[in-house]
Amino acid sequence: MRPSPASSFRPLDPGMGVAVAERTYLRRILTDEAASLLDPEIALNPKDPDLKAWLVALGNSGFTASLSPDAAHRGMVPPTRWESWGELAGRVAHGNASLLALVQADAATRDAEAAGLRDLIAKGAVLMSGRHLQQGDENQINRPQEVFTNCSTAATSFALFYLLLNGSGVGRCYDDDLMLTNWDNMPTIRVVLDDAHPDFDPSQHTSVRDARHLYGKGANVVWFNVPDTREGWAQAVEQLEIMTYQKVFRDSLLVLDFSAVRGRGEPIMGMQGRPSSGPVPLMNAFEKIAKIKGAGLSPWRQTLYIDHYLAEPVLVGGARRAARMSTKHWSDLEAVDFIEVKRPIEYDGLSMEEVVALRESSPFPPMAFLWSSNNSITVDADFWRRVELPADDPDYNSQRSRHARHVFSRAAQCAYGDGTGEPGFINEDQLVKNDAGLDAAVFRSGDFVGSDRYSVQDETRLYLARLARITASKSNGYIVNPCGEIVLSVLGAFCVIADVTPFHCDTLEEAHQAVRAATRALMRVNLMDSLYAAEVRRTNRIGVGLTGVHEFAWKFFQVGFRDLIAPDFDSYRQTAQSDLAEASPAIRAAAFWESLGSLSRAVHAEAVDYAETLGVGVPHTMTTIKPSGSVSKLFGLTEGWHLPSMLRYLRWVQYRDDDPLVEDYAKAGYPVRKLEVYKGHTIVGFPTAPLITTLAGIEPHLVTASEASMEDQFLWLQLGEAFWLEGFTGQDWQKGSKSTPAYGNQISYTLKYRPGQTSFPLFQAMLRQHQPHVRACSVMPQSDDLTAYEYLPEEPVAKAEFERIARAIQRSSLSEDVAREHLDCATGACPIEFRDEAA
Repeated sequence: MRPSPASSFRPLDPGMGVAVAERTYLRRILTDEAASLLDPEIALNPKDPDLKAWLVALGNSGFTASLSPDAAHRGMVPPTRWESWGELAGRVAHGNASLLALVQADAATRDAEAAGLRDLIAKGAVLMSGRHLQQGDENQINRPQEVFTNCSTAATSFALFYLLLNGSGVGRCYDDDLMLTNWDNMPTIRVVLDDAHPDFDPSQHTSVRDARHLYGKGANVVWFNVPDTREGWAQAVEQLEIMTYQKVFRDSLLVLDFSAVRGRGEPIMGMQGRPSSGPVPLMNAFEKIAKIKGAGLSPWRQTLYIDHYLAEPVLVGGARRAARMSTKHWSDLEAVDFIEVKRPIEYDGLSMEEVVALRESSPFPPMAFLWSSNNSITVDADFWRRVELPADDPDYNSQRSRHARHVFSRAAQCAYGDGTGEPGFINEDQLVKNDAGLDAAVFRSGDFVGSDRYSVQDETRLYLARLARITASKSNGYIVNPCGEIVLSVLGAFCVIADVTPFHCDTLEEAHQAVRAATRALMRVNLMDSLYAAEVRRTNRIGVGLTGVHEFAWKFFQVGFRDLIAPDFDSYRQTAQSDLAEASPAIRAAAFWESLGSLSRAVHAEAVDYAETLGVGVPHTMTTIKPSGSVSKLFGLTEGWHLPSMLRYLRWVQYRDDDPLVEDYAKAGYPVRKLEVYKGHTIVGFPTAPLITTLAGIEPHLVTASEASMEDQFLWLQLGEAFWLEGFTGQDWQKGSKSTPAYGNQISYTLKYRPGQTSFPLFQAMLRQHQPHVRACSVMPQSDDLTAYEYLPEEPVAKAEFERIARAIQRSSLSEDVAREHLDCATGACPIEFRDEAA
């Protein structure tokens, strides 16, 4: 049965919050009446026309279902409802605390941890992350850790694909020294499908029967039957990758038989009944991969395309776009080619100014390639030193210095001129690193990839061992995940992350309790079996983050953004705590930062203590700020470390003209507009105001992302890196360092600027001045220009107009809606699963 729900819980934001929850995290469960009439174990007839619906509803509701041909048909679809936020809190906390059984903790300890975490989630003080909200339940202890990881890295294509299939965002380093596979050596690929398979199309596919007749079983023919599991799909990629790596199968034939893969639309019970994509998308991916052979591409470019092709069937299966991060070191000879690899071919031969003019003259600018990945150049202090060398320096004209300047210039031109912000810069030498244990036998032997669910081939271990030796010798052996918030080994790693919302706490002491509870919860997740169990044991990496930071600053310290970036620590130290309420904003801002540092140090202290309790290593890194694009919307909060993008806006959602909801929304008073470019479609506008706009007295202190200067935002990021990531005190900030070891991950932050107000020379100058002093930061243009598009998903609205629209709406039983683009985090890189239908 389902775990006990919280007795009380914070209501979701009635517009955006409810819509996001129903599209992503809440489960459809049996109504209370229907559940009360059922036994805990239910027999279902496999020929019942409503079988799939009952399997999903029973599984979501905590019932055990079995199949029996003697069972009666249910005779109806199961009556269901959405679970409440309190019920979600109960199942997520129960699943997390149940992991303590892996270290033989007693039932009383498990129950106490479950109850405490449940109540904090129900209150919204701990939000975990979307992966936990979606996947967490009483079956967590039997599941792989991969489905609870937001972020990961991979050094091979098969591991990258496997992690994508499990919903993790995956980063990969495409440095030349790690590209051990030349895909020109791949065998010839053929994909086949049984002609009885429901997805078989005789005009597109080769049947198994025809393939056996055509290809036979000769010495140079290798047949691989693709299992109907995530592991099986990844093993098919592993089979191709290791044959290619070995180089001796170039003239062989690899036949991949997809007949065992379930058909399109069949439920995946391990993913709450979400529909399968069927075998065809992966079959198509392999056919695209086959075209790489003999194309004359460098190994890094071959691999980049192959990883993109493998991401496509995952997207078809329901995960959101751009769940990858691709990096390349600035010193690689083809670093500039990497910078340009995603650019539209229409830009070839054009100057930056001509590219800008082309984009601005068209309502539909050319689309970029390889869209499943965010790309960044990894740089270091030597890079920035060479970029800034004066012309009279003896090293100015060295090949390495000229290369550094060319890389910076081209990266800045593409980021600004193409309007994408790509590539970004990652200061890899500033990331917190700890190589202890990388020389262990498990890494040297190549045994560091594998789990109870996934075993690699013996030949693959040799491949992995070689990668491990190269990684151990690299100075730049760490990158960040796609959203940029976690430091991870390029060899393969992942991290579990959680959001804490101090704004939802009643006191600062409760905020301390919340960050400590989140720390323990994440460390429990690291007890699970996983593909990278060896790396998890080595690093025990976690990421405790914050969201609703601006609301927190106002609630407890009555300060806004302008105050926060101008703290007065000297005066703060001379001010009694009892006098803070009447102190100047600069002193109150200093109090905020001191409190934030204290919360960070609480995470560190709890991690050290809990590591001893669990008998595991102290996490190498502990604090982070993730984008928090969707969980923050549950309660209308500002997202992660970001400033609010808009104060009031219409959230436009597109419908077909014949959708009956359009008329219902129009009658209720919602703005409705027919589209001209997208014929046959209508958009409905849902007025949306973040919670921060409703806080008493805050209006004059609000600053949106586009209103803050680049310089101010870089300072905001530096303060966050110091106080939250590393637990600085005010005195540490003034000294520029702290005496204790670093333990922070990274802040995922997208710095917004308006191109019309920021010239390219100013853009370049800001990058050169500030980018070397933060670990990583995306810098992207922001435009609310409605003239270039028929509509924007989010259209800013003046306060008076917003209030007029809101007054005209007649509240009814209609639920507000949300589209995929409204769940985008600032980087667009979060691998969130989204239901196309809310019910």
